[in-house]
Amino acid sequence: MANNLDELITYLQRLLGPEYEAFARAPLEPPSIRLNPLKGARREGLLQRFKAWGVAHQPHPVNPDGMMLEEDRLPLSHTLAYFAGDFVYQGLSSQLPVLALDPRPGESVLDLCAAPGSKSTQIAALMQNRGRLLLTDSSTRRLQPLMANLFSAGVMNAVLLNLPGQLIGRHFPEQFDRVLVDAPCSALANLPVRAFQSYWSEAFLRKISTIQEQLLISGIKAARVGGVIVYSTCSICPEENEMVLERILRRYPVELEPVAFAGAPCCRPPLESYLGRRFDPAIRQAVRIHPWPLPFEGFFVARLRKTGPLPIRPVTEAMPWLQSRRGDDPEIALLLDHLEQLWGIPAGPLRDSRYLRSLHRLWMIAPEWERLPQRAFMMAGLPLADEKTTFWRPTTPAVQWLGERIGKERISFTDAELAAFFHDGRLPAPAGPLRYHVLHADGRNLAIVAQSEGFYRIHLPHRFDLVL
Repeated sequence: MANNLDELITYLQRLLGPEYEAFARAPLEPPSIRLNPLKGARREGLLQRFKAWGVAHQPHPVNPDGMMLEEDRLPLSHTLAYFAGDFVYQGLSSQLPVLALDPRPGESVLDLCAAPGSKSTQIAALMQNRGRLLLTDSSTRRLQPLMANLFSAGVMNAVLLNLPGQLIGRHFPEQFDRVLVDAPCSALANLPVRAFQSYWSEAFLRKISTIQEQLLISGIKAARVGGVIVYSTCSICPEENEMVLERILRRYPVELEPVAFAGAPCCRPPLESYLGRRFDPAIRQAVRIHPWPLPFEGFFVARLRKTGPLPIRPVTEAMPWLQSRRGDDPEIALLLDHLEQLWGIPAGPLRDSRYLRSLHRLWMIAPEWERLPQRAFMMAGLPLADEKTTFWRPTTPAVQWLGERIGKERISFTDAELAAFFHDGRLPAPAGPLRYHVLHADGRNLAIVAQSEGFYRIHLPHRFDLVL
């Protein structure tokens, strides 16, 4: 490990020269959040709560939906606002690539390396849950947190595949208006974070840069002619950034475009040369983020435009597709009527969406997804309801998304009971057969509660000391 640390310091001194000491002393990025408009989060209401909780904050210097916290002493993850998905934790620098992508409602957008999902939910928010958002990630370990973040944020226009990003360009050639390639990287963004990572080496840089190039090529193939591709890493290493871009510019029909926030105080131009080699002047359109003078995590963001078609080798086996179902499909309409009768959810507005019925679950999907890709398929849209023995009940993500449209089977607790409920995951309840309720708290519907064996029970990602 000591040899790796020595190698890392030597590398950084060579890369940064007189700025090495500023990099070495740079503080860690402070905690930061992003408001989630998909849940109707209102800035003023959240700011009033921050004031009541004593949470000091500043606006994000680029993203109007972002906030930088001085500290997260509560923490905010112990609030009902977080449980309801009103905001997400997302780093200051991490919020920038999606702003460069600038996704629009109704478009087709690809997030090539989606887990753990903060950028995916940011894309869905800017798309206003309209259009098609395809998410892919090859890591099975990271899929569960990715899906949890999508559900919490109320994302309805996403389809998730567990496929390597390198394959996507061949399966979906020239199909997307915008593509985000937030590539896996060395994460050399701040010296205190990476100084003791035993795997870091220049050999690792060479290996990971090959993967990054393959992913970017796949993203370029998946973009339509005229489409936008954003390439980003959370690394300051030119091997992963400028050098990858230069190889791409020589071989593929893309050109770099200015990044809209390049003039922000957190941004600086990319390197013009490295190890005596000058880069293509076009690369100056990209931006670097270093962890000083502002306490941002080190990052790199480049925006490319696809200027011409590409010959794409066909896949060995074609992507299978499944037709999603309309809201007026007889079986789906029957289920929606059942939910209206039992839970008071008006069926009429739900008929405009499309649906997928899996073994014991009904998924509600944005209407633009008429067909769903099926290879390594994981999920589509929002889980609306789960089938029980003789009836269907809404899921907690659906309860939060539907809000006051659920008019029956509500239950409320006192503040003391609510705090105990979130701390223990259960509360004493009258004896009786299994029943389900909608927890109404904080002025809104928040979760599904089961009543059985003398207890009310709630499924939580973790138990915590609730801050009211």
